[in-house]
Amino acid sequence: MRSLKYLIIFIFFVSCGYTPIYQTDEISKFKLGIINHSGDKKIGRDLLNNLQRYKDKKSNNIFDIYLTTIKRENIVSKDKKGDPSSYKIELEINLDLIGKNNDKKFSKKFIKETTYNSIDDNFKLNRYKKKLEKNLTSQILQEIDNFFSVIQNDI
Repeated sequence: MRSLKYLIIFIFFVSCGYTPIYQTDEISKFKLGIINHSGDKKIGRDLLNNLQRYKDKKSNNIFDIYLTTIKRENIVSKDKKGDPSSYKIELEINLDLIGKNNDKKFSKKFIKETTYNSIDDNFKLNRYKKKLEKNLTSQILQEIDNFFSVIQNDI
């Protein structure tokens, strides 16, 4: 009975055309050459680590990528004492792709923001802020992947 269930699931995945989203061994229409970054170092490091998989693609269309990251932290509201009660974090990433073999250029600006309430314990507040930054960075990386999928049709 158990093996029948696994057989049915296996047949379903084989017949429906399932392919992994981040499959790296397929031939792409472009690959990244030089990856340059300026701005916030920690966020830039996360972006660079995740974009490395585009350097190993097999393609003749090579693009250099230039990333500029800007992180803004603002106080949204204060309490009666004048202490901050809520904050807003905004990540802005400017992405420029410049072709080495051709003169094609693509540019896009990615902006994500979130607000959060203040916590009395500064250690917990900093940990929470880092977690929010990581979540915003991963959302922007998903948007960059979608952008790369769209521009592959234009190459």
